[in-house]
Amino acid sequence: MSRTTRSVARVAGTLAILVAALAGCATDNSTVIPAPTTDEAAETSRVLAAATAVQGMCYGWHLQSGSSSSGATVSRGSGLGPSTPVDSDASACREWVEVVANVTYTSASSEISDSATVSVKTNSTRVTNGDLQRRLAEMGFDGGAFLDEPAFVLMHAALALPLVTTEAGAATPLPVTAPSAASSAPVAALPPAGNDFLRNKWGFLVAAGVMVLLGLGAVGFGAWQRGKVTKPVRT
Repeated sequence: MSRTTRSVARVAGTLAILVAALAGCATDNSTVIPAPTTDEAAETSRVLAAATAVQGMCYGWHLQSGSSSSGATVSRGSGLGPSTPVDSDASACREWVEVVANVTYTSASSEISDSATVSVKTNSTRVTNGDLQRRLAEMGFDGGAFLDEPAFVLMHAALALPLVTTEAGAATPLPVTAPSAASSAPVAALPPAGNDFLRNKWGFLVAAGVMVLLGLGAVGFGAWQRGKVTKPVRT
């Protein structure tokens, strides 16, 4: 896996977390952990299935409300299906990797802060849980990243699994033309006109605008810097 590919993947992970953090400003104070939308789960499952077809390794996700020992499942899916656990069919998935997020929301009156943890599980003997978790954290997917929009961030963490598994040497690299965990993102259908989309999702729109402005600014600054460089005079 090239250094450029790893850098792009880490940037993608960071931007996904930035968008989720800004969007969190518009959320309410509910203690209910939101599940991924139907479209998000279906698209994530489709991309993971495409990666499995190339690599032979299965990938999945598990979102729980509460601690890992007593948490209730909010969403669990994989390349086998948007609601099918990755370890449910040993004949279809002899080796698998699953990212697990445990999120706990507390009420506004509680003195206990919201909390989240993330871990990676695998039955493969070619890689360890800790190695995969460390590589995922290097891309920005640590516990704190899941607090504001856990479902949104978890879908992107699941899409990053083929990359971190490849980096760990437990899967073959995806070809350039195959769906990429770094660039693929869950696609949700736009809500019908007249609803509260702008009010509820203004954080996403602001984040997108900020990223566009930063990109344009970087291009302009680079051009200005190149214009200041004095070309050597040949003698």
